[in-house]
Amino acid sequence: MYEVFIDRLSAHDVDTTTALRRFVGSTDLYGKYLCAFPQDENFAHIAPALESDDFEAALTAVHTLKGVSGNLGMDRLFAACSETVALLRAQQYEQAKQSYAVLKAAYDDVCGAIAQCSGD
Repeated sequence: MYEVFIDRLSAHDVDTTTALRRFVGSTDLYGKYLCAFPQDENFAHIAPALESDDFEAALTAVHTLKGVSGNLGMDRLFAACSETVALLRAQQYEQAKQSYAVLKAAYDDVCGAIAQCSGD
């Protein structure tokens, strides 16, 4: 059911081959988690936390998003989250705020790809 959808995601820096191994090769299970990804609330917490200088909350949200995106093979988003996590841990807060633009672009791209493909 999800095969075509999963194949298309590789054009959006999603390593579906490696991610599918984590899901024991089950395209149905992997596809369900991919389709549910945009409903994950962690991304929505990042910008408000950064804007209000609540760096602990930002770190929690970005770190969680990093784990989820990594497990789903979303390499570009995982890399962006990793950079922001590193900056927050190093207390480089202005740079962390600036890194949000890259993180958001990666998130928007992968969510756009998921929305585009989920009808298949």
